[in-house]
Amino acid sequence: MELKELENAKQDLIDVPLLFDDNGEPTDGFKVVGANSQEYQDADRKWKLANVRKSARRGRGLEASTETGAAELVDLMSRRERAIASACIKEIYGFTSNGVLAELSEDTLSAIFTARPTWCSKVVAQIEDERVFIKA
Repeated sequence: MELKELENAKQDLIDVPLLFDDNGEPTDGFKVVGANSQEYQDADRKWKLANVRKSARRGRGLEASTETGAAELVDLMSRRERAIASACIKEIYGFTSNGVLAELSEDTLSAIFTARPTWCSKVVAQIEDERVFIKA
């Protein structure tokens, strides 16, 4: 592959449909950039740095064998997923608010992911799946 094409492909948008009509056609979803995008890299780095700093202040890592430590780890992973999804989602389609097409915003994404928490993980899985960004 031409090196210039590799660089340009980092900003290719892929479709992540979430809702479908009776014929199986997507009606609602997102357009996202992938894990090689600057948006993903920045969000991921921010969370890694925050966790390293937090561990350093605590003087220890998370003790995942305890209920409290395990819950904190799960919460951290969930917040990281939400941050990455929010950074990588570039367009939304199909979602409405009071009959008007919803605008892409933190409030809109929060409403969507609060109503359907599993969608965030599905979106991040698509973002991180290298195969969906490599054209055959």
